[in-house]
Amino acid sequence: MVTQSKARPRKSPVKGWTPGASASPLSPIERSKTTADEVEERLIMAIAMGDKAAGERITEAELAQALNVSRVPAREAMQKLLLRGILVESEQRGLRVTDYGEERIAELFELRFAIEKIIFQHVMRSSRGRAQLIAELEAIIGQMRELSGSGDPVLLGSIDLDFHRAVAKHSGNVLAAKIWEGLAQHMLIIFCRDWTTAKDRTGEVKLHEQLIDFIRNGAPKDIDDVLKKHFTDPASRTRTLKS
Repeated sequence: MVTQSKARPRKSPVKGWTPGASASPLSPIERSKTTADEVEERLIMAIAMGDKAAGERITEAELAQALNVSRVPAREAMQKLLLRGILVESEQRGLRVTDYGEERIAELFELRFAIEKIIFQHVMRSSRGRAQLIAELEAIIGQMRELSGSGDPVLLGSIDLDFHRAVAKHSGNVLAAKIWEGLAQHMLIIFCRDWTTAKDRTGEVKLHEQLIDFIRNGAPKDIDDVLKKHFTDPASRTRTLKS
């Protein structure tokens, strides 16, 4: 008697796609980050954490050696950050970390206020889809609240960024969201510094909770005042929340 063997599932020659799956073989390919992207992210985090100070010189050779990569991705990452204004030209070889002092903060505030005002106007214009946004923001706030006691300020800064990114994404204004994303690396650096210097982290969490309440029940005419309050420095925010 001949026993029929069970047919083995055919292994796909295409990584990431299985025959019979609902997705088409011509669906988008999932790509991992490039080495240059990784270098760029590491450098941003080093600046955010204070490992690279304002005015500090960075060279391709130094960066490549520190991260154990070739000079090509190091150069590519540095050039991207130069174009975005996070690194600046140096009189000597290499580039320098930009100074996130009062002048740069004021410039970022002006740009961020203009973009987020447009984003909030779109969010507040219609109640459609707002419940989904609020649910997403409340989940992010839960993470923020959990970590506010003793969490890493860099992680808290990343969560803070996710909060505002969610609002931008749900605004429906694709161009505004993309412009906002262009400021995201700058804001991460500022957010990390804010969470580091904030004496009252529960106040920072409360400020974001108030932003959710505004999205839920607020009026478009109050957007300017709400954003200005939200964007002030941690010390000013603490005084406002306690008054």
